[in-house]
Parts: sequence; structure tokens; C-alpha cells
Amino acid sequence: MTKAKKPEELLEPLTKAYGELYRKRRIKRQVIGERQFSDVPPIPAETRLIPIEIAPESLHVHHNATAEDLRAVLALLPPSAVEGVHSIRMLLGKEMADRHDGRVDVERDPFTGRLSAERMPGVYAGACLGVYLPKSGKIELYASVYDPSQLVIPLAVCEIYLKVQVLRTLVHEVAHHHDHRNRVRRGRWLADRKNNVEYYAENTEYEWTRQFVVPYVQKAYPTEVAALLDFVENRGGIRLPFEDFAGDPRTTCRDGCIRLLCSTAIAFESWVDELPKCQTQTASRLAFAWELHYADNYDACFQVLERILAERPGFLEALVCKGDTLIHLDRYDEAFAIAENVLAIDPTHSAAWEIRGDVFEGRQTWQALLDNCDRWALQMPKEAEAHWRIAQHRAIAFCGLGDLMQMEQWISVWAGFGKRQLRVEFVRKFAYLRAGKEMPKN
Repeated sequence: MTKAKKPEELLEPLTKAYGELYRKRRIKRQVIGERQFSDVPPIPAETRLIPIEIAPESLHVHHNATAEDLRAVLALLPPSAVEGVHSIRMLLGKEMADRHDGRVDVERDPFTGRLSAERMPGVYAGACLGVYLPKSGKIELYASVYDPSQLVIPLAVCEIYLKVQVLRTLVHEVAHHHDHRNRVRRGRWLADRKNNVEYYAENTEYEWTRQFVVPYVQKAYPTEVAALLDFVENRGGIRLPFEDFAGDPRTTCRDGCIRLLCSTAIAFESWVDELPKCQTQTASRLAFAWELHYADNYDACFQVLERILAERPGFLEALVCKGDTLIHLDRYDEAFAIAENVLAIDPTHSAAWEIRGDVFEGRQTWQALLDNCDRWALQMPKEAEAHWRIAQHRAIAFCGLGDLMQMEQWISVWAGFGKRQLRVEFVRKFAYLRAGKEMPKN
């Protein structure tokens, strides 16, 4: 006897069919619209003919790229990419930010009142760095806002870094233009799928930045580029390739999901944010090592740590950073040995206990992980933040052992520790993921 289907199971194919029908009609409307669309008159690909308007700068408003910079980069791009670009305007972009940004983490900068994000101490970037206007073929690039006398890094270092970001934004918007004229037009694909549009622009930006922007800046501004690399080598402990400061914009996936990504450029900005707290060169270099670690640039992280440890072999915080990095490379024996060495010197070093726990978790030796939690907890004050980490390890261990009652108990502690109010469903899913087990569907 055939089992009767639930109402929602009957609706599912109908919903899918309706979605496909709606999609086909949308494509048809696009094609009809394109046939009726009156194109902006094509402008020759000679970049010297593209009008560039630069709004006046002030003490606090800075464009960081010149008209000559824009034209030079445009001249390097494929001719088909810039054909039809109507004009480029460099503006503050306050009105655009007010119209389009509703994120709760964006505030107004203290100098112009524009909705901005503080990308480095005292340096404010609009939440939108630039836009492409497809109906007119115009590109707008928005200024950075800062007081040159209040920067925590040398002005030349800051401005050459920001120049690369402006030129990155330029090629991103040109990629949108190229995409619109050569791929989206005439119904070749769905222009209303924003994730597809961003996916193409981000990947093209990444390629063009490395192929055209970085070499141009290196050639045109060798002194400023050297100043940036020298500064990072001195304060950060490693001389990185200049292209590492161009970042990686490829966060949008074709399915619309956003990929979590921390590039070396983001690591640089985060490190600059930490610099005022670093009283010594060693502290500054360790801070940079951690930022490189968070960016998954483990080779560069190791180089910085080896430089620190060559000067201070017993520096526990550098050893802990090295041990944590080894965990991510599945080099468990080396990480465990470092943790043991640190605990032999300081039995209360919570990060070393956590490295031991991560080793047991990676090896899926669950009882050893629980024993580590017991020993770790004995070394910590009652209200120490470490007990939140211990609760996580206990929940993961009991999940691995299949003891769901104990797992749920420690998930509750994990989710509600201190002033935290994490969603239990999210924490449970994370526990199963960390334990390497498939979460039950019901």
C-alpha cells in the first residue's frame, strides 16, 4: 500500500514548478526590455577620453588616487572592459551612504558625518566604496576620511595602502560594467541574481588587481611601496610580498552564501588597530603573528614567531601562538610538546591547557579530553573565562562518546556562560561538527 503524502510534500513540486515558470517569464521580460533599451552611446576605449571628475579634497577628505592613477590602470585593462564607460566621479559619497546603508555596525565619521566604518584607527571608509550605474555607464568612487596628523602609522604607509584599495574598487566597478555590457545583456544570464553579479565582479577584481593594479603601483610609487614593506618588516617581523596588501575580495559564492575570509590585507588593518596597545617591538610582532594566524597565513605566522623566539626562546606567549598554529596544520605531536613545556613553567596557563584539549579533540580521544578538562578546571579561578572553553570541550567530548544527556548539560553551560545568551541550537550544531559526527535530523 502506498503511503499517503503529506500536504507539504504535495505542495513542494508545485512550488518548484511555479518558481521555474516565474524564472522563465523573468528572462523573457529581460530580453524584451533589452531589445527596447536605448544604449548609452559607446565611448571609445581610449582612456584619455573618459571624463574623470574629482571633488575637492579637504583636511579630512582624501581620494588617495589621482586621475593619472585611474587612467593608467584603465589603460592596462582589456579594451572591451572599459568600452562604454561614460565617466568616473570621485566623491565623498555621503548621500549614497545615507540612501543605501542600513547596517547596525556602521556609524557616522566624526569629521563629515558620513555613514562609515573605521577600517583602521582614525581612518573611515564609506560602507560602500564605490558604485557602478548601469543605465548611464557611470562609475563613482568614494573618499576616505581621516586626519593625517592623527594616524597611528606613517602617513605615506597609510596612503599607499589606501591607494591600492581605491584602485581595487575601480577595477571592481569596471568588472560590473564589463559584465553588464557583455554577459548580462541580451538575456545571456539572469541579471537579477545579485550573487552571480558579485561573484563575477569579485573574481575579476582579484585577477585584475594582481595582474594590473599591483604592478602599476609598484612601478609608479616605488618609494612609498618600500616604506610600507619596511614598516611592516620592522614592526611586524616579516617582509611580505606587496600583493598581499591588495586583499582578497572573493567572498560571494554562486549560491548566494557568503564565504568567511580573512585576507592578509584584513590582517594588516586589524594589526594596525592593535598597534597602539603594543608597548614593545616584540609585542607588535606577536600581534602581527596572531593576525596572520587568523588569516590562515600560517607560513608567514611561523616566520614571525621564529624571529621572536630566536631572540626570546622562552617567551611563553609566542610558544602558545606557535602551538595553536600547529593544531591547524594537524601537527599534533609538536603542538602537544609545546603545551607541555609551557605548563611545566606555568601550570595556570589556560591557552596551553586549551592546546592540549585541541590535540585530544583532533585525535578524537574523548576520555583524554575529559581528563584534560578536569585538570584544566582545577588550575583556574572559579569565575575565570577559561571555564567557558572547558564547557565547550566537555560538550564536544560527550558528543563524541554518544552521551547525549551529559552533552546537553554542557551545551547549556556553553550557551549561557556569564552574560552570554547563545542559541542552543547553534551551539549543539557546532558541538556535533567539532566532534566529527552527523547531527540527527529530528
